[in-house]
Amino acid sequence: MAKIDEKGYVTLTGRIKEMINRGGESISAVEIERLISDHPDVQLVALVPMPDKDLGERACAYIQALPGVNLDFQAIIAFLKSRQVSVLQLPERIEFVEEIPLTKTGKMDKQALVKDITDKVSTGA
Repeated sequence: MAKIDEKGYVTLTGRIKEMINRGGESISAVEIERLISDHPDVQLVALVPMPDKDLGERACAYIQALPGVNLDFQAIIAFLKSRQVSVLQLPERIEFVEEIPLTKTGKMDKQALVKDITDKVSTGA
């Protein structure tokens, strides 16, 4: 995905497969990750699609806080709202983890996170 500014410069903004389709509305995982990562107590964040029987997908954020810091859902949502973030960009669920899993190459393992949230949703956790 890319955008073109008024001067004709192209900026890459993310990958199409990292879009979340919430009821026909496309939500950029990369953009929301950037917003959440601006929180001073967030070390790592990954946004993944969470299955939803009505809307198809919803946004679930996996957040690794800085060591010794306790964050909660309301703190993250309040932070995002203080930044005038659109309601569509607010994650509907947040999973706080000790460590976000990484692939062998050191990138966040979003496939593992998608599997984790899919399993949790299917069992009602």
